[in-house]
Amino acid sequence: MNTGTNPLSLLRLLTAALAVFHWMPSPQAGDPAAVLPPGIVDFAGRIARSHLDLFEPEKHAELEAINRELRQIQQQMERTRSGDALRAAANRGAAAAGQLLEIVKKCPHRIRVDLTLADPQLRPAGPFELAGDTGALLLEIEAGAEGLSYGTTVADLSQPAGESSQVNLDVGSQGTTYAVVGLECLPFGRTMLCLNLRRSGQPGVRLPAEVATPSPGRLKLTVLSDDTGKPAPAMVQLMWRTDGQVRQPANGIEFAPQFDKQGRASGARNANLPGAQRGTFWCVPGPFDMAVAPGTWQIGVRRGVEHEVVFRDVTVQSGQTVGQTLRPSRWVDMRKRGWWSGDDHVHCRIRSDEDARRLMAWIQAEDVHLANIVKMGDIYRTYFEQRGFGPAYRVVDGEFVLAPGQECPRTHDQIGHTLAMNIASMIRNTDRYFLYDEVFDAVHAQGGLAGYAHVNSGLFHVHRDMSINVPRQKADFVEILQFNSLGTGLYYEFLNIGCKLTASAGSDVPWGGTVGEVRAYAFLGDEAFSADAWFEAFRKGRTFTTSGPMIDLRVENALPGDEIRLASSRTLRVRARAWGDPARMAPMRLEIVRHGEVIRSAESASPRSAEAEVDFAVDAGDGCWIAARAHAGDGTSAHTTPVYIVREGLRFWKYDGLEALFQARESSLAEVERMVADARRDNAEGKLANDRYRQQLALQGDLLLQRVALARQVYQSLRRIAEAERSVRQP
Repeated sequence: MNTGTNPLSLLRLLTAALAVFHWMPSPQAGDPAAVLPPGIVDFAGRIARSHLDLFEPEKHAELEAINRELRQIQQQMERTRSGDALRAAANRGAAAAGQLLEIVKKCPHRIRVDLTLADPQLRPAGPFELAGDTGALLLEIEAGAEGLSYGTTVADLSQPAGESSQVNLDVGSQGTTYAVVGLECLPFGRTMLCLNLRRSGQPGVRLPAEVATPSPGRLKLTVLSDDTGKPAPAMVQLMWRTDGQVRQPANGIEFAPQFDKQGRASGARNANLPGAQRGTFWCVPGPFDMAVAPGTWQIGVRRGVEHEVVFRDVTVQSGQTVGQTLRPSRWVDMRKRGWWSGDDHVHCRIRSDEDARRLMAWIQAEDVHLANIVKMGDIYRTYFEQRGFGPAYRVVDGEFVLAPGQECPRTHDQIGHTLAMNIASMIRNTDRYFLYDEVFDAVHAQGGLAGYAHVNSGLFHVHRDMSINVPRQKADFVEILQFNSLGTGLYYEFLNIGCKLTASAGSDVPWGGTVGEVRAYAFLGDEAFSADAWFEAFRKGRTFTTSGPMIDLRVENALPGDEIRLASSRTLRVRARAWGDPARMAPMRLEIVRHGEVIRSAESASPRSAEAEVDFAVDAGDGCWIAARAHAGDGTSAHTTPVYIVREGLRFWKYDGLEALFQARESSLAEVERMVADARRDNAEGKLANDRYRQQLALQGDLLLQRVALARQVYQSLRRIAEAERSVRQP
């Protein structure tokens, strides 16, 4: 039989052969993952990531390797229909499953249950000693006959159902089930659990299981500001080395209620940053004192990108109180250089003073001086309610400000997401939702700033509305850095047709990791910090964005965002420096970009240095834009807004590439035209009753197409300007 042309037939042969090992149920047709024992992937992940303390230390690396192997096999089996690939995956699966079974059978903490007996009991009977208030039981459950399966469950003992501690576990109706029962928030001392073993089609079996935990110790932690020496909010990680799991500090702030069930709605934040910064941290507003399980605890403290990240191990014994004071030191203080940090994209509800206090603690913990707290809207509704907008509704604590703004309009499959800062009221009209220019004009009328989100990745077809409104000078800024991903493709395309745009960055929490993991610095110089001063500096384009390194650019004496006007070409001096925390960011690479092309670069003098600089002369030519960008050795990056060099009577655009740039923009406009036509057709055929986005797009199509026509006129006008410049430009 030629099984190579029939993957499902091959799969059946493989599973039949592997059944000899008595660890496979009969697979369902078309279910490639059935070549693995039921539940094994989740089981392997649970013990490798949360319960390694059940096994000897020398087995930890092997268990993690098996976990990775099983997950890769599962993915391969789900994606492939190739006979050879299925055969290879099945062989790998058999080997990995066999390795895991051998380790589990030899686990010294294995608890056995024989359900074929008239009176099943746990063997050994217990009590089962756990290292702390979190742990696990590893069960081997015999149900008779052949077969092998795996199970997992987690019980939070802080929330029992009534006055009992019942733990439910689904087990195989026959054969052997290996199961790991995770126990969280156990009381200290002795606790009697009721294990409820549930089998399909059969009565459950309830077994008592007594667990014992040692008496706790106490851990006191104070984090000091390196500026004042006084207690300050901080991002704190508490990791119990016994099981490698992070615990919520006693006063760790739970932000979930303020996140409207959006994104990752939890106070446990994992930054999109490299290395140890990526772990789970909680915002703590001040010192805390909490009971902890005895053992060694790793304390991590982060206070934003300008500070070193501190980690310290402390050992706490039962009945002992251990106090720790940590003071993360600054490796740089950008305020003293006139640069003040901001985050243009923070989603969080502020409906009360308590909401405001919690969020203020977060931006102070991450050392972000201004956060644009955006009320979000779509064509159906709004999210992340704010008490109001404008200066009266800013929350100010010294040199830290929460300023209400908006992310609206937002269309996912049509023309992208917009942002607004420093607004006096929210601007939203769903009857004209696709007319982004009207929102931008209203924002400007209020004295605010308007721009686009997610430009670094081009998400949600943002290039379409940018092609309509950026050449019409409706937008002020674009997010080019988010989730630690610097993306400049779209940004450079619009700069290269002579459009000024300020470089910005936003974390987009709760979808992002933490406030300020990427940030935009605005240059205030000697002016005292205030929200108004920060917004005015941002309006001038005096910004750079970063997820780690700092960057400084001067063309002559001009800062990012400045314009140098010249009557004729001359030589310009360019000076730039990029630097970072040498403990994290070495080595450093600095690049000077002109019209999207690197014209000069420099690297750290040694692999252990996190600094690079350039100082050189460049011919102004017929005008251009010049920006600086940096890439640190840890994977973080930075980018400035350009300095614009404008020759009298000429645009600063990339003249020799204009036609391709215009065609790219007009292609985006054509996408909008097709999108409107498709929506009109489907609406006329009655297909959009449950799709308000496309239904409104059909209804607003004429008005949107008017904007497309205006944009086409702009590109035609730019072509005429380019032709007129031909005779003036240098050959």
